[in-house]
Amino acid sequence: MPKHGSPEAPTQATERPVGAPGNAGAAMKPFVGQDAVVEFFRRTGENNLAHAYLFWGPRGVGKRTFATWLAARLHCENPGDFPLGMCGRCGPCLRSLAGSSGDTVVVDEEFIREADRLAGKALERKTDVIGIEASRRIITLMQMHSYEGGRLVCIVPNFDYATGDPAYNALLKELEEPSPGKLFLLTAERPDRIPATIRSRTIAVPFVPLTDELIARTLREHYGVEAKRADAVARRAQGSLGDALAALEGEGGSLFEAVREWVAGCLREPRRIPRTPALPGDDPRRETAEALRFARLVVRDALAVALGGSAHVLDPESLRIYEGVVAAMGSDVPQRLIHASRAVAEAARLADETNIPPAQILGWLQVNLRSV
Repeated sequence: MPKHGSPEAPTQATERPVGAPGNAGAAMKPFVGQDAVVEFFRRTGENNLAHAYLFWGPRGVGKRTFATWLAARLHCENPGDFPLGMCGRCGPCLRSLAGSSGDTVVVDEEFIREADRLAGKALERKTDVIGIEASRRIITLMQMHSYEGGRLVCIVPNFDYATGDPAYNALLKELEEPSPGKLFLLTAERPDRIPATIRSRTIAVPFVPLTDELIARTLREHYGVEAKRADAVARRAQGSLGDALAALEGEGGSLFEAVREWVAGCLREPRRIPRTPALPGDDPRRETAEALRFARLVVRDALAVALGGSAHVLDPESLRIYEGVVAAMGSDVPQRLIHASRAVAEAARLADETNIPPAQILGWLQVNLRSV
């Protein structure tokens, strides 16, 4: 959802050497690709920044990482090229690397929990999405004076997952009448979830999926992953370096495996009722969306096998599972898998647009998968 002043998204992201002198490159997450984004800010220049940007695009493609690098560069005492050149040695850089910069407010889970605690509501919510109390705390902190003597930067990841209009409206005046020396960096996967009154007061900057080659190279060079494993994880990540890293760390891998076995079981043995995958954390809505994304991948790979395109499977490590599904389904497999794909898409729509409980959505999908 680009707007006037937004950079055009390239057809694909390419690798570009990033990092900074000193130890900054080793201490911060690498930022790779997104050449159009870097060029847009380079042309804009440090002295011509707007007061608020909305970084939007798929998960795990560098939105929050770029915001972190940009904030560190703005606070660096010996900066290099804009927007990513930080020295990594001065006091502000060392504090940025340690995650304790007094001039950068990061609205992460810890920030949200603390905001609820300070408001006496610590036990009322169990999600890590932005609520009214977090919005009020953002306003309070962003009205303070700069610790380093420069500008205050507020990084708000997953801004499209705020609890509702009150949380957004609380920030509206801050974005309508920005104080000098304040910068808001918001990130979102679905900018259409954010009220138009908020979007219209930001500059939208699109981020695109990364190539499999770039993800695999980053895993090898920055995280020491063996080449064959890096290639396999990169293909399954579907353009998301964040998802690739989560799979390696086990955060996304266990859920993917549970969803894969569940979907495969529904398709392979429809008379049996497989166990519905458990959602591991405290945010059922986001985790349901994640489970359905994995379900779509499983059905997609099974369909690739059914059409004879095993070489195009995104999860080659599970090829035997998909082959088993296709063999067990018997006749008219491609058409039945297309119906399964439509059922997953409808479940994703229900999860995104309604308040139906996740368990009911997954239960509905299970019935439909066993009925194709």
